[in-house]
Amino acid sequence: MICSASTNTGMRRSNNQDNFMLRKYTEKTTLCVVCDGMGGAKGGEEASKIAAESFVHTVDQFIIPYLKNRDKQASTSDIKRALAKGVAVANENVYIAAKQSKDHKSMGTTLVGALIIDRNIFAINVGDSRLYTLNGDTIRQITKDHSYVQYLIDMGAMSKEEAENSTHKNIITRAVGTDISVEGDIYTAKLEEGSFLLFCTDGLTNMVDNEEICNIVSNERNPSKLDQVELDLKVRRLIDTANKNGGYDNITAVLIRM
Repeated sequence: MICSASTNTGMRRSNNQDNFMLRKYTEKTTLCVVCDGMGGAKGGEEASKIAAESFVHTVDQFIIPYLKNRDKQASTSDIKRALAKGVAVANENVYIAAKQSKDHKSMGTTLVGALIIDRNIFAINVGDSRLYTLNGDTIRQITKDHSYVQYLIDMGAMSKEEAENSTHKNIITRAVGTDISVEGDIYTAKLEEGSFLLFCTDGLTNMVDNEEICNIVSNERNPSKLDQVELDLKVRRLIDTANKNGGYDNITAVLIRM
């Protein structure tokens, strides 16, 4: 499993409120989380940092004992509970920090995280940061946004095409740290041979459409032997393209391939 990640302020913002953490425990076990903060420049940056660190620390405490004891395997239900606990701890820590500072009183953050074990993906999200799988010219969104436009899509009041152009597309209906508790949605999937995982904030997806993302990720000199340098280049091209198309927000992309 090889991983590459980068975050960028974008072309219009003065600071970066995105945060990510990537933990590669073994060649077959990796944890990733991406957060997009909100609530003012200082508040958003602090919220996403607290949430990412809290989530990873909580999942660390769960998964590391299993890695040390190879005779014992974590069950699917245990993994799901660990991810849910990670979100709960992140929410509590951001919420408490917001209450303790006037500068941070309205802060919160999105969160998308996943534990990848072999080819099994266990993911959780709050807000509209996303997780995709990509294989060739096929891109599939694993997570589902907690957003106003997604609510309208679910109600049949708006099409996906209309949602892409809506002025309300950045309104989220669920966030980490804005309320005393929050529930993340959990997803499971299989990573097919040769496919990629993409974690990203809306600074990427609002600037680069699915077709262009696929073109960047699937463009390979030697598909049978993708190295770290080429994976890093793909991430750089994703962020450069988002900036070229306007870069209205902070941009974070994490790309993983078996």
